[in-house]
Amino acid sequence: MAEKKYRDARKMAGIRAEEACTKLGVSITTLYNWENGITTPDANKLRDMALMYGVSADYILGLAFSSQ
Repeated sequence: MAEKKYRDARKMAGIRAEEACTKLGVSITTLYNWENGITTPDANKLRDMALMYGVSADYILGLAFSSQ
């Protein structure tokens, strides 16, 4: 269920998928695969997403609630 958190966190941060891809250095297909549970990002990308989206890594992983 973490994949739903990837998308939710991105949308809460007001970041378009294309912008996230550029900042993360991945293709749009890769981002959508993460957000749809087809593949999972590595630990470095999870950290990068958490920092970019302004949430904790626990939130990104579906282990905690956002403070937003």
